Amino acid sequence: MSFFRNHVVLMVIYATAVALFFALLWRETRQERIRFFVRTFLALVVGGLALSWAMYPFPIR
Repeated sequence: MSFFRNHVVLMVIYATAVALFFALLWRETRQERIRFFVRTFLALVVGGLALSWAMYPFPIR
């Protein structure tokens, strides 16, 4: 169960769920859904990693 305590794993699971939901909700054809899923998934994962990298030099304390 320690696998699910990793922040990166949780971010990937969240990005997968959100991208899948929006792809199924907003697109009509299979090709559009796959393309939208991949773009949304990558945007969420890369955006999260970029934001965490940008926040790294500023510790809480």
